[in-house]
Amino acid sequence: MSNFPKRFLVSLLAFPIIYLLLFAPLAFNVIIIIVFLACIYEWNIIFKKKNLVYFLGLLIFVIFLLISIKVYNLKNYNLNFLWLILITWLTDIGGYIFGKFIAGPKLTKISPNKTWSGALGSFVLSQFAFLIFYLEPHFTYGFYIFIIQLFLSFIGQIGDLLMSYIKRQNNIKDSSKLIPGHGGFLDRVDGLIWIMIFGSLLFL
Repeated sequence: MSNFPKRFLVSLLAFPIIYLLLFAPLAFNVIIIIVFLACIYEWNIIFKKKNLVYFLGLLIFVIFLLISIKVYNLKNYNLNFLWLILITWLTDIGGYIFGKFIAGPKLTKISPNKTWSGALGSFVLSQFAFLIFYLEPHFTYGFYIFIIQLFLSFIGQIGDLLMSYIKRQNNIKDSSKLIPGHGGFLDRVDGLIWIMIFGSLLFL
C-alpha cells in the first residue's frame, strides 16, 4: 500500500476523535495525556544525547499538555479547542495536497518535501477552520478571524519546520512508526503544539 492510502485511512480516525472531543470529555482528556506520553517517548528516541534542546523540548511538551487540558475543558462546547485542531489539520492537508499535486520550487533545505505551493495551500485551507463556529448560535465572521487563522497556520508551519530541522540534526526521518503512513505522534502534532500554545492566548 502506498503512503497516500495509508494517510487517508488513518485520517478517517479524525471523525471519532471529533465526536469524543465534543461529547466525551473524560475520554478525550485521556487521549490528550496519551498523546503527551507518546511525544515524550518519541522525543527520547530522537535524542540519543541529552542536550539543552532536549530539556527545552520536555518543558514545551509539559506546557502543551497543561494548556491543552485547560483550553479543552473551557466551556463553549469545546469549539475553541476543535478550532485550533482544525487549523492544524487543514494546514497539514493543504500543504500535503498542494505540495504533491502542484509541487514547484522547494521552500527550504531543512525539509526537502516542503514547497512554496504547499505553504500557500496550508494558508488557503486553514481559512476554512472557522466554519466550526457555525455550531454556535449567532456566530458572525469577522476579518480578525482571517488574520488569526493566517498567523496560527504560519506558526504551525514554523513548528513543522523546526521539528524537521531537529530530526535532521539527529539523523532521523520520522519520530517513530506508531502511526501507519504518518510516522510518529510528533510528526503529526509538531505544528499543533505551537498552534495550541499561541492560540491559547486568545482564551486564557
